Amino acid sequence: MTIPGFIIVSLLAGASVSFAARVQIRNLQRPVFANRYFGALVLFQAMILLPAGAYFQTFYGDWSWMYLLDTRALPLGLSVMAVFAYPVAGTMGFLVGYFSARSNSDWVTGMFMAVQGLGLLGLIVIANEKLLVVGSYDQYHRNVGLTPLTGSSLLPSVLLAWSGIAVTWGYLMYRFTREGRLSLPAAG
Repeated sequence: MTIPGFIIVSLLAGASVSFAARVQIRNLQRPVFANRYFGALVLFQAMILLPAGAYFQTFYGDWSWMYLLDTRALPLGLSVMAVFAYPVAGTMGFLVGYFSARSNSDWVTGMFMAVQGLGLLGLIVIANEKLLVVGSYDQYHRNVGLTPLTGSSLLPSVLLAWSGIAVTWGYLMYRFTREGRLSLPAAG
C-alpha cells in the first residue's frame, strides 16, 4: 500500500477501534492512553501496519510514494518519518473516536470514518494508474519499462499485507463490539 493510503487506513483503524469499544470507553476510569483498547491499537500498528509500511517503503519506495518523489534523492529521515506517521495517524483516529464516545457523540466517529473511507476510495480511483504499475520514479515519468502490478513481485506482498490487516482489524472489531454487547444490561 502507498504511504497516503496507509495513513488513511491508520486513521480509519484508530477511529474504528475506539468506535467498536465505545460502550466500554464510556465507562473507563483510566486516562486515554492507559486503556487496553488503545493498547490493542498500538499493537496492531506495531505488528502489522508499521512493518508492512516499512517493507513497501524499503523495497518499493517509488511505488509507495506513488511516484510523487524520487526516493533516490529523498533523505532517509523523511522516509522514516513517513512510516512513523502511521501510528501517529492511528492515534489521532483513536482520539476522535475516544472523545466522541466519552461525549455520547458516536455520529462524529461515524462521519469521520465515512470521510476517511471516501478519501481512501478517492485515492484509489484517482491514483489507479499509479497503483497498477511498478517501476522506478524515472520509469514512471518516462513511461518506459513499467511492469503491471499483476505481473510483479509486489502483488503477493500487497495481498499478504492486506490479508493480515483485514484479519487482525476484523478480529479487533469483532472482539470489542462483542465485549460491548455483553456488557450491556439484558433487556427484560
